[in-house]
Formats: sequence, C-alpha cells, structure tokens
Amino acid sequence: MNFLIFQQPTEPWTTSALKILGVILTVAAAYALGRFLTVTFAGLGRRAPRALSFFNLLSPILKFALWAAAAFIIITLLVPSPETRLAVLASAGLALGLGAQDLVKNVIGGLVILVDRPYQLGDRVKIGDAYGEIDQIGLNSTKLTTPDDTRVTIPNNALLSGMAWNSNSGVPDCQVVTDLFLPHQTDPVAAREIGYEVAYSSPYILLAKPVVVLLQDGFDQGPFLRLRIKAYVYDHRFEPAFQSDITLRAKAEFLRRHMLQDWGNFHAPAALNQ
Repeated sequence: MNFLIFQQPTEPWTTSALKILGVILTVAAAYALGRFLTVTFAGLGRRAPRALSFFNLLSPILKFALWAAAAFIIITLLVPSPETRLAVLASAGLALGLGAQDLVKNVIGGLVILVDRPYQLGDRVKIGDAYGEIDQIGLNSTKLTTPDDTRVTIPNNALLSGMAWNSNSGVPDCQVVTDLFLPHQTDPVAAREIGYEVAYSSPYILLAKPVVVLLQDGFDQGPFLRLRIKAYVYDHRFEPAFQSDITLRAKAEFLRRHMLQDWGNFHAPAALNQ
C-alpha cells in the first residue's frame, strides 16, 4: 500500500534569510534614527534652553512613533498574509490596551504638559506631596529634586486628576515665605521692624521685588504671635538658605532683646516642632 504524504510547501532558505536580514536592518535603522533624534534635540535644547522641556517631551513621542513604524515593518516582513497581519495587529492592540492603561494615561498627561505647560525644567513646583525643582519631564513621568536632595518620580497622570503649584513659572526668582513664632505679649511693632531688617539684609534677597511682613495672632496649646516674612530670592535654589538665614538672624535678635523669655509660661505652637 502506498501512502501519500502531503507537506506544506516551505519557503526557500534564501527567502527566510532575507526576512531575517530585513528585520535586523529595520531594528538597526530604528536604533540609529532614535540616537540621531536624541542628539539633535539635545543640541536644540542647548541653543534654546527655554524650549528644553518641549524638546524633552517631543523626543519620546517621535521615538515611540519610530519604533511603532519599525514594529509594523517587521510584522509585514514576517507575516505577509494581510488577514494574518491584521489578526496579529488586532491582538497586539488588545493586549496593549488591557495591559498598558496606566501608560496611556501617563502619555496623555505628558501631552497635556506639552500643550498647557503648567511647569517647565528648572521650575520649583509642588505636585501632590512632593515639592522641589523640576529636572526632567518625560512622556511617562516627571522627575523633581526636593530641597533635601531627594529624587521624586511622579507619573504624568497625576496632573490629570490633581493640581500643581508653580513658585517661579519659568523665571529664576521666586517668592519665599518664612514663618517665625513669638510669645503673644511680644511688641508687634518691634517684631515687624526685625522682620523687615533681617529680610532686607539677607544676601539672597532680590531687592527689586517687594518685602511684606505680616503679623497674626494664633492659638495652639496657648496663644502666640506669628511673624510671616514674604520676600523674593534672586535664584529659587536659594529658598532653603534664605529661610535658614532669616530664622538664624531673627532669632539672634529676639534673644538679644529678650523677646522669647515669655515662652516659659506657654506651650510653643505645634508648627515649631515640625
């Protein structure tokens, strides 16, 4: 008895080799173009520093489009049948939609940052519980460095459902608020004078901007007087140094004038213990 064995025709090895070569060349070309985009946008950012955040957001968008095109070319090379190719693309799209919902939200948030520009590189902002200087804006996340030199990564979708506070909005100077606490019996006129004196004599102050000193009575385990000094520094990076300088010299003057002696009769406000 003779058996007929039917075998599915296979592609010649030369055709398979050409497909593999095409995949390798496609990946290499995508990688080279991605590196070219990185170098190009870095150069443009150095020439136009104020547009650096725009280039940092645009670069990953173009890279994503570049690799998406490379993936489509690879699928076309490996799966020549239009029906099979469509099924593969549909399956990949479904898997991407189910498994990358947060990524899509982050990308949308990155596009919102690109268009609305609530902050840019170098700005001092507060997003949620994080406060610091923006040093990287990407398509997926924003990174900032806090005053105590801690790096914080914030998903861009936080901007879609939350708020961002910007202290300087693209300019180097920013307003700094320093709160000082005194016994409630303190002479308010003398306290106000000391507030103006220590602010205007600070080496970090921007004299072109106004200084405001406010007084307010408060109660927290006992009455107290809050002295609030609002002034501008010429570089927002000096915010912690300015607050420390104000506190140091103001407290030295309070001690010299014996203005803190009445604290012994009252509990200090909780803000002093934070």
